[in-house]
Amino acid sequence: MERLKCPVEIVRSPDQAVDRVRQSPPCLVIVQGNHSHWSQEFVRKLRTIADADHIMLVALSDSHAPSWLHQEENPGFDGFLVKPLSCDVLFSLIQSASARQLCRSVV
Repeated sequence: MERLKCPVEIVRSPDQAVDRVRQSPPCLVIVQGNHSHWSQEFVRKLRTIADADHIMLVALSDSHAPSWLHQEENPGFDGFLVKPLSCDVLFSLIQSASARQLCRSVV
């Protein structure tokens, strides 16, 4: 993460995640774990904030239990990733999210 030279915040609960994203909208939010453990309300709140602030919202699941959904079952994520993430993939994702946020906020 040091190589990326960008601020990172790790939260421990859905409520904490929503509060932090509202307080200081990042360009990227990565939600870790199995989608079946997230309430619809939690994902809906994140999606609403993400849409308003042009935030990229992705889900990250474990390699031993990847969590893929059919497109029609997608609860609102822009993409799905499986651990482990390489630094190159993470760096590319951050650059893409940053560019997306910058371009959409200018329009």
